[in-house]
Amino acid sequence: MQNLLARRDFLAGALLLVFGIGYGVLTFALPNRSLPNTPGPAFFPTIVSGGLILFSLALISKSLRTESSGDVAGAVFERSRTLALLGFLAFIFVLPYAGFIAASIPFFAGMMWLYGERRIVVVALSAVVVPLLLYYVFRFGFQILLPVGIW
Repeated sequence: MQNLLARRDFLAGALLLVFGIGYGVLTFALPNRSLPNTPGPAFFPTIVSGGLILFSLALISKSLRTESSGDVAGAVFERSRTLALLGFLAFIFVLPYAGFIAASIPFFAGMMWLYGERRIVVVALSAVVVPLLLYYVFRFGFQILLPVGIW
């Protein structure tokens, strides 16, 4: 089971690496803005392709270092993956109504709990601080409005 997962991780990492490099090459020559102190059109695609390349390399590295383990780990992984997908779909559904901050706090707390963080104080503080930090970085740093919700 673990060997199959390692092969899938390697294949997914290799495909995402090729996609990230291709995306970076295609968006590299976007024109610059003439407005001072504003990110140009190539700013976000560069961040996205750089992140994709970095995480693809991490996935490939993980697949090469994987040690075999029992089927219990595979069953736990399958359950947490399904719950994470359901949580993300719920977050996407609630986001337009509740807004970014109100929807993100339970989403972050749920994901942290799902992936093993059991210290309540860490979960609560992180679930509040991370969405607020992201909101203010996007709102005032990048001047991108995130959903405020209709509730």
